[in-house]
Amino acid sequence: MDYFVKIEIHIEQKAYTSKPQAQKAPAPGLAYFHIPLPEFASFDSSNFTGVRQEGIISASVNSGFFTTMVAAGDVKAAFIGHDHLNDFCGELTGINLCYAGGLGYHAYGKAGWDRRSRVVVASLEKSGKGGWGAVKSIKTWKRLDDEHLTAIDGQVLWSKSSAGTYSLKDNENFSDLFLARSRRC
Repeated sequence: MDYFVKIEIHIEQKAYTSKPQAQKAPAPGLAYFHIPLPEFASFDSSNFTGVRQEGIISASVNSGFFTTMVAAGDVKAAFIGHDHLNDFCGELTGINLCYAGGLGYHAYGKAGWDRRSRVVVASLEKSGKGGWGAVKSIKTWKRLDDEHLTAIDGQVLWSKSSAGTYSLKDNENFSDLFLARSRRC
């Protein structure tokens, strides 16, 4: 093995095994649970991305959990399942409420509507020393179970600069990149 390759590998291993830098502020929080909160019913087709094809089946009593997340101030998104024909994502009081979409074939679905799964990526800043820093952004999109594994409905849920939509071209080769990295391990 070439001497310079050994040094480069050593530097990368050292950066990987060293402690990450502490965030100067709370990290943006993400919540995952199954049953939607009653607040998911607050959306209509004018204020979300995705589709709502069935009613929101949530608890009949509002536990106040959403209010608690808002008061905490660090939760940026909550992801849920339960209603398999909904895959929308909308912002309410500074928190993105997102359905995962129906992926499995063991439960109910809808004929002609591709199964799908929500992908969530938290990107980190690179530190000046080659390590990882604070969270830079949180993005999401859905991957369809069709012949092309099509990516749809890309959204920036949170970033240090601003939130909004982005081009899915940023993620066209995401699966290839992930597979290439995992083969190296």
